[in-house]
Amino acid sequence: MPDAERILVIIPAAGSGTRFGGDVPKQFLPLGGKPLMQRVVERFLFDPVVTRVVVPVADMLLDAVKSSPGDRVQFVAGGATRLQSVTRGLEAAGDDFDLVAVHDAVRPFFSLDTFHATLDAARTHGAAFPGIPLPDTVHLIADDAIASTLDRSVLVAAQTPQCFRVDVLREIIERAAREDADATDEAGLAAKYGHRVQLVRGDSMNFKITRPEDLVMAERIYAEWGGEGDA
Repeated sequence: MPDAERILVIIPAAGSGTRFGGDVPKQFLPLGGKPLMQRVVERFLFDPVVTRVVVPVADMLLDAVKSSPGDRVQFVAGGATRLQSVTRGLEAAGDDFDLVAVHDAVRPFFSLDTFHATLDAARTHGAAFPGIPLPDTVHLIADDAIASTLDRSVLVAAQTPQCFRVDVLREIIERAAREDADATDEAGLAAKYGHRVQLVRGDSMNFKITRPEDLVMAERIYAEWGGEGDA
């Protein structure tokens, strides 16, 4: 990493987590005794290459978290969509950054090696993302029946952190705002707008906690790690 390079991490955490169920958004459920989102934030803070972490959260939660100590973490009001939250996070952070990583608030076991490799690829190509091959056969369905079988050798499951040169991320979110477009991830949006988005080999441990059973597995993994990453 270049010595003077400034790296921003945005962790959009304003979602309601409706697929998980329950009254508490999944990013605030405990993992090893701390909120899941806190585990993710701390993992980035332990990495000296990270200059700042910005976390967009729901308005109703902003007062509860904004007093958190440390000048490397900033909580801001998120938006109604992921892209709106990323936009607000980028605006709040200001202009003094070279690379930006966007990471899901519910992926606590990302590899720092993969993170650094994705930053390296973004520095070279403008945008990059980690992805893993699909282990299962994938069918395209129409009317509850197989219409065709996709070639999984050319498919990957996208992960985060997805990394960008700051000018590239600004360009794509500004264009999306002008076109009233939305996206499930920023890498796909960058590709849609003509940017090369470099694939970096991801890690099967970097799974997204979307269902209760995922959190049960995460607790087992965390226990096996012996609390690695505790402050």
